[in-house]
Amino acid sequence: MLLCASDHLIWRGVGKQRGLTPACSGARKSVFAVIRMLRRAPADASRSTLRGMQHYLQGQLSMRKTFVIAVLVLTTASIGLGQKQSARRAPKSRVDQVIRQVDHERIQAQIGGDAAALDHIYADNFIGIGPSGTVRTKAQVIADFTSGDLKFQSIITDDVQVRVYGNAAVETGRSTMIGQDKGKTVPRDNRFTRVWIKQGAHWRLVANHYSSLITP
Repeated sequence: MLLCASDHLIWRGVGKQRGLTPACSGARKSVFAVIRMLRRAPADASRSTLRGMQHYLQGQLSMRKTFVIAVLVLTTASIGLGQKQSARRAPKSRVDQVIRQVDHERIQAQIGGDAAALDHIYADNFIGIGPSGTVRTKAQVIADFTSGDLKFQSIITDDVQVRVYGNAAVETGRSTMIGQDKGKTVPRDNRFTRVWIKQGAHWRLVANHYSSLITP
């Protein structure tokens, strides 16, 4: 190992005279302490004594190098952990936006009686409980919207929250609806809970439940 420029000169003048080999050095107090010890050592000092000083110096430098490496490893690990946590948060945020968008498309398909869009959005094993308390499967939902038995003029959602659990998500919120279910007025103000699952590259609605809000 080579010395830093300033210490190398000192070693050439002091350590080399006593038959020592160069050792890597930095501007550290312990380094200069050993160098001062070497200067004060008598010319006839035993080789073992001087070798001991060199080993002490090398040990001090080794510990410092180990400490620096440990700090670098911990810093790198902390940065990596932060990046992983950010990566975990990002997909959830994107899923939240995707589900809100798909739910908006579903509502527009309901108002327009779009059977193709409803078929794409609803899972095959969908089950739903409407604001009037009627239980419907996917086939029944599509049939009632296309026949006009179930129709809406307006659906507005707010207070929406989406919780993501891997390939499943739960959407909750409040819904204000103007519509008719087989000739009867649909309750206007409701709370809803929707369960979404990811099938392939698409999120589909697998369950939907409404509860009418009771005003005091």
